[in-house]
Amino acid sequence: MASRQPIIFILLLIIIVITLSKAHAGDQKPKELTIIWHSGDLSEYLIEISKQYTKQTGVKINVELVPWDKWHDTIASEFDSKGSRFDLVVFDSQSMSEFASEGNFVLLNPYIEKSKKVKFTDYDPEALREYAEYPEGSGKLYALPLNQDAMGLVYRKDLLEDPEEKKAFKVKYGYELTVPETYEQLKDIAEFFNRPVKNLYGIALYGSRDYDAVTTAFNNVLWSFGGELWDPRTRRAEGFINSSASVAALEYFKELFKYAPPGATGWYYDEVNNAINNGRVAMGINWYYFFNANSNPKISKYADKLGFAPLPGEKGPDGKFRQYNSLGGQGISISKFSKHVDEAWRFLEWFVSNENQWEWVKGGGQTGRVDILRSPSYANATPYNSVFPVSMSRVKDYWHLVEYPQLLDIYQKYVNLAITGAMSPKEALDNVAKEQQAVLDKAS
Repeated sequence: MASRQPIIFILLLIIIVITLSKAHAGDQKPKELTIIWHSGDLSEYLIEISKQYTKQTGVKINVELVPWDKWHDTIASEFDSKGSRFDLVVFDSQSMSEFASEGNFVLLNPYIEKSKKVKFTDYDPEALREYAEYPEGSGKLYALPLNQDAMGLVYRKDLLEDPEEKKAFKVKYGYELTVPETYEQLKDIAEFFNRPVKNLYGIALYGSRDYDAVTTAFNNVLWSFGGELWDPRTRRAEGFINSSASVAALEYFKELFKYAPPGATGWYYDEVNNAINNGRVAMGINWYYFFNANSNPKISKYADKLGFAPLPGEKGPDGKFRQYNSLGGQGISISKFSKHVDEAWRFLEWFVSNENQWEWVKGGGQTGRVDILRSPSYANATPYNSVFPVSMSRVKDYWHLVEYPQLLDIYQKYVNLAITGAMSPKEALDNVAKEQQAVLDKAS
């Protein structure tokens, strides 16, 4: 029996060596990571940038592109099933509370603390607060900023700077035609250039009930007029979203559609972009995300004729001038259900490096890295980068609550009913306040 032990021992060693060799060989095979984001220019550009990561590491990066109107629900459905269909998740800022509260994301603090490539101080604190932190003020980061965004103004320079147009405008309105600083001026300009017989209209803006379209456009006006969505301290919607300032804002917002192309109360980003790129409107209110396409001569016929500016402001009932705009943009998180969490983090480390974020900026992305944002070269990277930080300094956002989807559905419905004339602005906002308050009270 003793004489057979060396043979058995050798056989065991052979089995162990073969097993380890197979395991090691398996580690060397290229892995795949899947990112989910909505379809669009930047998501396509993310695919291009990620090809360099594949060349360097052998790890293939798949980006699953989902239509905007199915994007949130696709993510939510996968999380509900605790599925591992995607490893990295790109989502809108206002969805952080909903997704993080359910334990769907990997906490990134330990990874950042150990990293030799990423530091907390690499980022603008506001960018981390808006796109990465949950709960607010906790310092717990479940994402890194992928693409900051805000709403801004795009306008036809050839129209607003034309001497004859400027002369005619001053005769009619009594002041100089220039980029609007107040919403009253914006309405005058929209009215002045509204010339349907020439297929020219004053303004393009969102009116659709799709996703968060009409309310992101309206929120710019709401906050600048002195209205509020709610009081987060008391969790009260009633008396805030239907205040006199909020009603005045919606009455104004409804008026703007008089100077928009027919059907604009159902418009979203495609329609607004097409109107801008084809020179059909004098101005447009849109996300900076789309300004990249507006300024691209391969896409826009009027690229060389467009200017970009922060949105105007207005005096509220209290006489105070306010100038706010909607926060947009996305963070990128690692799914808690990913089978490749460490590899996903390595990709994030690579992507958020200074070198790769400069590539991101050159392609139209908006980084959260302070070393880039403070660089003189940043302002010249695109035709709108010089004004983008101004808009980002004035942002406000929706409710950062788990109940966000319910609150948004109510809000979208009634604001759209108001701008289409199916309901008065006051009646619409009274309904919003009542129904949202019921949701907030139930959640308390």
